[in-house]
Amino acid sequence: MDKTGELIPVINYGVHECLSREYTVAIIKTATFRPPPTPTVQLVDNQGNILGEEIVNTEQKRKHEANEHSTFVTPDFVLTQNPKILEYSLKSERLEKNGPKQAFVLPPVPFVEVEELEDTCDVVSSSPDPLADLYIKQYFNFEDDAKLASILVGFNVKKD
Repeated sequence: MDKTGELIPVINYGVHECLSREYTVAIIKTATFRPPPTPTVQLVDNQGNILGEEIVNTEQKRKHEANEHSTFVTPDFVLTQNPKILEYSLKSERLEKNGPKQAFVLPPVPFVEVEELEDTCDVVSSSPDPLADLYIKQYFNFEDDAKLASILVGFNVKKD
């Protein structure tokens, strides 16, 4: 679920949410699979503010390109706060006893193909961490190929 020993911890809320559903399905996808509808990685502070996020579509990219406070770290990831303030904050927090106050969060992501099924509800999806991804691929006899990735989709069934 999380890797708290890192300079900036990684918390996979998405996988946690998938596994908390009545049913969880593993899917192996290739690069031709549609992009996610919302960011799958966010940099979040302990107040819940989004400090940065993955870019998943052109509309989102245009919005950040027009924002003077946005800084693209890579073509696919943007900081939504002033990078100098973030850098200072991260350096000073390493010295504090309470530990980091930011984390990379992998949030639950909608999965419309399952949401559209008549009897499903509470649908979420997420990508597992690299070791879990490898385990899932091996379990289902797929090779360890960087062109393949696993997705978990969790959902409940509507009760009559």
